[in-house]
Amino acid sequence: EILEETIPAVIESLRVGGRVVVLSYQSLEDRIVKQALVAASTSSAPIELPIELAEHAPVLRLLVRGAEMASEQEIQENPRSASVRLRAAEKIRKAA
Repeated sequence: EILEETIPAVIESLRVGGRVVVLSYQSLEDRIVKQALVAASTSSAPIELPIELAEHAPVLRLLVRGAEMASEQEIQENPRSASVRLRAAEKIRKAA
């Protein structure tokens, strides 16, 4: 519940060009982070609208396709890193 409130607040507080990086260690946490970042990086314009108005344009640009995971070497050196997922995005415009 706290994460669901925090991620949008972090996105809102970023300046244009600012970046957010989130490490999640559980699948539920990762799902919440993914949904928040994807929602902010997707146009909210209706499909039938012929042009995209500025207020419907995405606010974020995802910096990582999917989630980055620890390498095999990192997992060998630090077994607790096996479950970590990293997601990152950059703010590209101010929210309307």
